[in-house]
Parts: sequence; C-alpha cells; structure tokens
Amino acid sequence: MKTAERILVTALDIFNQQGESNVSSVEIAMELDISPGNLYYHFKGKEVIVAALFELYQEQMRAIIDAPSKDADTALSIEDFFYYLYLIIEKNHLFRFLYRNPTDLTDKYPSVHKGFIKLMAAQQRCVTELLAAFEEQGTISASPGQCQQMVEIIGLVFSQAGNYYSLKGHDINDDEYLYKSLSAILFALLPYIKVEQGELQRLQEAIVNRAFSE
Repeated sequence: MKTAERILVTALDIFNQQGESNVSSVEIAMELDISPGNLYYHFKGKEVIVAALFELYQEQMRAIIDAPSKDADTALSIEDFFYYLYLIIEKNHLFRFLYRNPTDLTDKYPSVHKGFIKLMAAQQRCVTELLAAFEEQGTISASPGQCQQMVEIIGLVFSQAGNYYSLKGHDINDDEYLYKSLSAILFALLPYIKVEQGELQRLQEAIVNRAFSE
C-alpha cells in the first residue's frame, strides 16, 4: 500500500474511533510511524485528509445510490430493497466519523457541507423512486404523502442511527446497530407492505440473524 493510501486508511480508523476533532495530523503520523513532514508531503494539513476521505465516501456512496437506476429493467423485491438500505447504512458505518458531530464538521469544512447536501438529495430521490415503483407494483400501498414520510424516516435513520445508539451506550464499532436500524425502518414501513407472509418472514429472519453481512 502506498504511503498516501496508508495515511487515509489510518486516518479513517482513528477518526472513527476518536472523532475527527480529537485527532491531529501529528497523531496520525505517529500512528503510522512516519514523520509529520512525510505526512505533510502527501496531505498538506488535516483538512486535506478529511476532504480526501469525504471524496472517497461520496464516490462509494454514489455507486450504491445509483445502482437501482442502472438496472431499471429489473424490479426489486422488498428483501432486495432492505439489502439496498443495508448497503447504505453499512457505508455510513464505514465512514461513521462524518456523522459523529456533523454540524461541527460541516461548519469547519464547507466543501463537505455542500457535498452532504447533494448526496442526501440523491439518496432521497432514489428512495422516493423505489417506493413509487413498489406502490405501482402493489408491493406497497401508501399515498404520496405517506411515502414522503417513509423517505424522511429512512433519511433520519441513515444519518442519526450511530449517534442514537452511541448515546444509549452501544458500541457502534460493532455492526449490531445496523440491523437495529433496519428493524426500525421495517417497523415503520410494515403497515404499508403488501407481500406474502412467507416473504415478509424471510426478511424479518434475515434482519434478526444479521444475514445481510454474509
């Protein structure tokens, strides 16, 4: 692994564990056992490291968000939809330092703020389109207003789940809370889902058994 890549991987790990505001460039260099000058050669300050990590997060997240539209001819099942939601939650978990204290982070890094607005808008648009497709198929029975509320709930879970479970004393370095998040979304959507009981049961078992990780 090249030095620049090692710096990003190490910074991501430390930021996730301690929070971006609690970590300096010098501490990242010490963790890597390189000189601060060597780190500065690759990234001229912590803000450049944060920007590079956010760019990486955006690239990976957009690939997930855009995936259904690239295969528009294939109708997703409800289980597919929840696996899709899991992939988004999992990616947020991988870059969870971004959500640790997002207001402070976006105040410090305006480019990150702008990127978040665009990314969340794309995410909301895609989830809205998927729910509309389910409504058309008869898989979900809900009014446009109810679908919009589902989109809002899903967005809240995506962005706030880590902080919520952290405040409750859960170890958010473990992926258990990802499935708690999926379970909360399923509970919110359950009154509107119209599928066979067997399909619904398989989905519930997949969430309980944390099967999406496999």
